[in-house]
Amino acid sequence: MARLNLSLFTVFIVAGPFWGQIPTVANQGPATSAEASVQTLRTTSRAVLVDVIVSDRKGKPVTGLKPGDFTLTEQGETQTVSFFEEHTGSVPAAAAELPKLPLNTYSNFSSLPAPDSVNVLLLDSVNTRMESQSFVHSQAMKFLKSAKPGSRMAIFTMGLGLHFIQGFTDDPALLMAALNNKKNNEVESSMMIKGQDESNAQAEVVGMMQAPTPAGGTTASPEMINALKEFFAEQDTSQNFDRGFVTLANLQRLATFLTAFPGRKNVIWFTESIPPFLSIGNGPDALATMASDPGLETEYKKTMNMLAAARMALYPVDARGVATTGFYQADNKLPSTISRPYQITGVDSDPTQIGKDPTVSPTPNAPGAQVSNVSDETTKRNSDQMMQEIFAQDSGGKAFANTNGLSQVIDNISRASSDFYTLSYTPINAKMDGGFRKIEVKVGDGKYALSYRRGYFALDSDLPGAAITERNQQIQKLAAQNRGAVDPLLAFMDLGMPQSTQIIYRTRIQAVPAGAAGSSATNDAAKGQQTTYGVDFLVDLDDLDLKLNSDGNHEGKLNISLIVYDRYGKIVSRKDHLVGLSIKPDVYSVFQNTGVQLHAEIGAPKGNLWLRTGVYDQASKKVGTLEVPLSAIKATEAAGQ
Repeated sequence: MARLNLSLFTVFIVAGPFWGQIPTVANQGPATSAEASVQTLRTTSRAVLVDVIVSDRKGKPVTGLKPGDFTLTEQGETQTVSFFEEHTGSVPAAAAELPKLPLNTYSNFSSLPAPDSVNVLLLDSVNTRMESQSFVHSQAMKFLKSAKPGSRMAIFTMGLGLHFIQGFTDDPALLMAALNNKKNNEVESSMMIKGQDESNAQAEVVGMMQAPTPAGGTTASPEMINALKEFFAEQDTSQNFDRGFVTLANLQRLATFLTAFPGRKNVIWFTESIPPFLSIGNGPDALATMASDPGLETEYKKTMNMLAAARMALYPVDARGVATTGFYQADNKLPSTISRPYQITGVDSDPTQIGKDPTVSPTPNAPGAQVSNVSDETTKRNSDQMMQEIFAQDSGGKAFANTNGLSQVIDNISRASSDFYTLSYTPINAKMDGGFRKIEVKVGDGKYALSYRRGYFALDSDLPGAAITERNQQIQKLAAQNRGAVDPLLAFMDLGMPQSTQIIYRTRIQAVPAGAAGSSATNDAAKGQQTTYGVDFLVDLDDLDLKLNSDGNHEGKLNISLIVYDRYGKIVSRKDHLVGLSIKPDVYSVFQNTGVQLHAEIGAPKGNLWLRTGVYDQASKKVGTLEVPLSAIKATEAAGQ
């Protein structure tokens, strides 16, 4: 934050002789804040928001454009742009060199400004084979090792559900530690994608049924062979539909999570084989994509609108990189019935010898396994990459394929997507009929390449740019019914949210042994069933609005919240406190150098957990939050005594 100079911050974080004198926060139940503590958001216009990335022929961002340089149409009808803003982030701000914090001590201070766009690494195990997952993990670690602070990023994995790895942070070391945690870097076998072993087994069965008999026919009748092939095809189709529903459900969960965060979100989605349930629509009034299943089409429409409302752009990256054809890989196994050269190459040495020479194919010009397998795999890869292109185009992102430099791809996306323009308009056609509204943006004479979402589905509940999350609606309703009863920190305490820095503070987090003097550690802690963590706060006094009374004391009220989350975003432990401050003059002079000192404790079971803390000043309405993975907390001698 620009208002806080480095010299003051240095004093703030290194002063530590008062840890032992920190008063313990008493749990006084729900906070009773002023009515203005809950921010109210009202949406009265049906605004559509469009983020546009403009690049020149060399792929470099084009900056400095004005509103008059843009023309925007919906369904071919020119729209009036009511809001225009340019975002420039390609030149990273110079970060101040911050002193190293003591062990288990963390601060929400950042010398870097909040970016206009953030990045999300999404590692997809639903649609990616295990060997490709390992490759993606190594490439992501390679990128994080060389990344510099300043690019805010979060990490999620997509399995049968959406899993949280690390919330938004501009510290690559924290991201790398979270991704490298043994509980997070396990390669997950996808039960919903057809593997090479299953393909080999099916080919083996079909090959046995097609084996020639001495009588000149095949082991099984052509009808039986075709019936089995149709069964396998129907099984594959059903599996693809299931994967499609799971994939869309996970993207919807991610959109719900990211909607609460401001700015553009670039989702770098490492995937391999998105189910081929979509195809490009035809005609100017057609849907951007058509689904082969009505249920999937409905879910796809909903997903695209939720992505738009959350300002999410998908950047699918083919996790296979530049992979060799499966036919030539060691794990590929041909059916045992293929034993003659022509069955592999399909080449007839002498067509006149058909039926006379067993080494000659009985079917003239029939393709062998080499040609057919390679052709089938190429067709499937092209289909996979077409699906990636569809998701990217419909969300305003870009697809990447056929490259082994996945770490470089992450860096390229981060750089290219940080410079963009935001345009907003109110559609002339206000009718919400569920149809697809095609958006077209042009700049100048059309010499630039533009990346933006190409439209939206006119569904009232999901109108892009005008949606309020269900969670915020519930908070507003509760606040209206119970004035002052809603926790003012509630909207800032979700797992993974960017840290709030209106109030700067640091925490020291340590495990507290059961039976320690003054500790609230329980019998469960003594039995090893959970760990009690002591959290010492130092809150920057300059960020608090304390009232000076006639007796010389400074008074105020703070809301303090501590929440422990699991990797699924579920709350496993929570403590909320209302702190009444009455600081005597001599203590106030000390706090001016060290910060306001507070102490709280919270219990947490064993597991992969995160602790999120929050501080709210009722007088100034300022908020500060900080999130720390409990796996990062190291044992200390003091904790073990």
